Order: sequence, then structure tokens, then C-alpha cells
Amino acid sequence: MASLGLKGSAIITGAGGALGRAIAQSLARHGVSKIGGLDISTSGLDGTKNTLAEAYPAVEFLPVQADLASADSTSEAICKVISAFGRIDYAINNAGVGQELAPSGDTSVEEFDRVMNVNFRGLWLCEKYELRQMEKQEARAVNPFNPSIKEKGSIVNVSSVLGFMAMPHLGVYNSSKHATLGLTRTDAIDYAKKGIRVNTVAPGFIDTPLLLESTRKALKTTIDRIPQGRLASPEEVADAVTFLLCGLATHITGVTLPVDGGFTAT
Repeated sequence: MASLGLKGSAIITGAGGALGRAIAQSLARHGVSKIGGLDISTSGLDGTKNTLAEAYPAVEFLPVQADLASADSTSEAICKVISAFGRIDYAINNAGVGQELAPSGDTSVEEFDRVMNVNFRGLWLCEKYELRQMEKQEARAVNPFNPSIKEKGSIVNVSSVLGFMAMPHLGVYNSSKHATLGLTRTDAIDYAKKGIRVNTVAPGFIDTPLLLESTRKALKTTIDRIPQGRLASPEEVADAVTFLLCGLATHITGVTLPVDGGFTAT
């Protein structure tokens, strides 16, 4: 496969999970040489580090344990990556948690805070520090067809098809994913003339080892509604992230790209 020609360093949150690991591999395959991975799970980070070391031994992977529900932990983790690599060319805000199924009247304040503190507040915190760093950086030529087009950085937030629509008993989760779309659009406008692009991918249902057989059965009706008739692989979502980051997408900012097999088109 031909490389998309990415260069420099990246930061990925939720890097220890299936999608975060696939994103790290996609970035490495397309030229990123330094990757900082944030996750609350050290074992997940170890798995990503080992996977990259085996497939892409020239890529430097920095695992950083971080709790994105904590402003201090988030700031310290991003500072570690900046200190190690000097700059952040690409940022992928992928970390997220699910919600216990319940209508809003039966959802606890603690559950609201748990979900929103990671899915939206944590994502916003990451963007805050990523944008600050990117603003300081020297812009680089990134478009292979037009060297006059320069960027200081590119950000992709990971939302969900539930940022466009809703499923019952997931009011807080749905809201956190809707909020991500609003933040992306606003930051894309605010930072466009500063040489920073901000986009979102909105995956549908992803086929991962954590998707239990019971869950697959419960999702059968939903899967039947997907025009392609199947779940997405983590690699398919990861490659969409990489495309939005790369020099072929330099006039794309403020968009949300569904990666859902046509689900939101129905």
C-alpha cells in the first residue's frame, strides 16, 4: 500500500483499545514516526506498544497513563508527549466510555458525570492543550500537490453515528457525541486561519473482540439496517481518521465523516 506521506508526531487518546491501536498502526503505516499514546489502562498501552514494535520497529511509541476525567492528569500527560517529541502534528481524541442503559429519569448524576467527564469534558481538555501547542508550532508544507499550503497541525475527534441520531436509554452518551460535533465545528472555524484543521469521524458499530456474542445478537436488527450488511472493522475507521489528517484533506475542516456502511443514509 502506498503511503499517504504523513510526517512527524501524533498523540492518540484511548490508544490502548482496539480502535486506538488500529489508529496507531494506520498512522505508522503512513509515515508518522513518533506516537504518544494516552490511556487509563497500562495493559492496553503495553499491547499497542508491542504491536507497533513488531510491525513498525522504527516508530517510537510513548505510552502515557492518563485519566481524562482529571484536568491535571490530562494536562500532565499531554505535556509529557510534547516534552518528548517537541511538537504535535496530529491529534486524535478517541477515548470514550459507554453508558449504563436507562432513561434520563432513572440515570444518576454520578453516571452523567462519569460519561460526560470522559466523552466530552475530557475530549475538550485534550483539544485545549493540543490547540495551544499547535498554535506555537511552525507551519509545515503538507499538501503533496501544493507546497504553498502549510499547516501547524490537524485534529480528528472520534464521535459516533449517535452524534447524528439517538438510541433509547442512552441520553447522556448520545448527548456527549452530539456535543463533540458542535465543538469540532466551532474549533474548526476559530482555528482555520491559524493553520489548524479540526474534523470528526462518526463510526457506526465496530467489530471488536469486546463485542460479546450476546451484544451481537441484540444488534442484529440494527446490523440488518446497515446497507453494507456488516459491522466496521477498527482498521476501516482508523484509515478514515488517517485520511482526514493527511495532506490530501487540506481543504477539509469542520466536517463529521460517518464511517457506518451507509447506516445514517437510511
